[in-house]
Amino acid sequence: MTGRPIPVREEIRALRAYRLRPEDAPPLRAKLDFNESPFDVPEEIRAEVLGRIAAKRWGRYPEFGAPRLKKAIAEAIDRQPEEIVVGNGSGEVILAAVSVFAGGGSLVLPTPTFSLYGQIAAIAAARIVEVPRTGPDFDVALEAFLAAAAQPGAVPLVCSPNNPTGGVVRREFLERLLEAAPVVLLDQAYVDFAGPGDDALSLLDSRPNLVVFRTLSKAYAAAGFRIGYAVAPPELAREIEKAVLPFSVDLAAEELAVAVLARPDVARAHVGEIVAERGRVAEALTAAGCLVASSSANFLFVRPPGDHAGRVRRALLDRGILVRDMTSVAPGRLRVSIGSRAENDLFLEALAEVL
Repeated sequence: MTGRPIPVREEIRALRAYRLRPEDAPPLRAKLDFNESPFDVPEEIRAEVLGRIAAKRWGRYPEFGAPRLKKAIAEAIDRQPEEIVVGNGSGEVILAAVSVFAGGGSLVLPTPTFSLYGQIAAIAAARIVEVPRTGPDFDVALEAFLAAAAQPGAVPLVCSPNNPTGGVVRREFLERLLEAAPVVLLDQAYVDFAGPGDDALSLLDSRPNLVVFRTLSKAYAAAGFRIGYAVAPPELAREIEKAVLPFSVDLAAEELAVAVLARPDVARAHVGEIVAERGRVAEALTAAGCLVASSSANFLFVRPPGDHAGRVRRALLDRGILVRDMTSVAPGRLRVSIGSRAENDLFLEALAEVL
């Protein structure tokens, strides 16, 4: 050892690492903390995927550039393969895009929003500019956000539907934002649970400065395989792809992605059940005296009576129900993923005991 300090960038040294802490709790009866699908990939698709994986040569790298996967995604969303950038989860392609467009500049965020963006910005050497959301539904402060996004060197990143609040931004706002900023990054990981008018892909036909991010983790129940992608005009897609490491999507993930994208009826059925349950759970929570933000995602942003989010979460955990305490970003708030009907009933029954 030389005694010299290890050269760690200051923004990385100051960063709080993204961690999940083990829970000292009874066996879980309902895991409603991480916005995962309560469903799984159907057995027939699993068998098909396993058969394809078994037939592959595992000692070879996947096909360079993942053309088969890009084609499957493009066909599923009615776009072109040259508009698609794939990665090991949408976080990887968001990191690539932030590095390309905002590295050394600033990333404008309407907060609260997805906590991983802070880590992504630090890695990409981008300064964060926060524009606080407003009102009971945590809406974007439109004029303030537009003004911040129009500053030199600024790149806006908007999550819609937003994690953790569940709200969406409207097309009119996106149009204005695209006029104000040289490039706009739009994370639509949860858009399958929103209305058809909230899908922003059609804006790509007339807007050369839009990048949209998607994932197969939520609606397609493929969180364990880490498959995400960006959709952008070809010239932007080529630049983003430069910042994604080669072969980031492995053989197994590619086979699963191709298989589930070929069966959109399965995802649509699951989404329909989750959306119906979201409405039922929101109504029950409101009747119990909770304040529930309007949600277009697969979760609800909830303020229990008395703002006792931490106490409520711990009491629920004692009963085997795991939800997310969001007090660090919004005092008194919990984020509750929508599970199966049985899981949601367990949650509501336990909450009634706690309140």
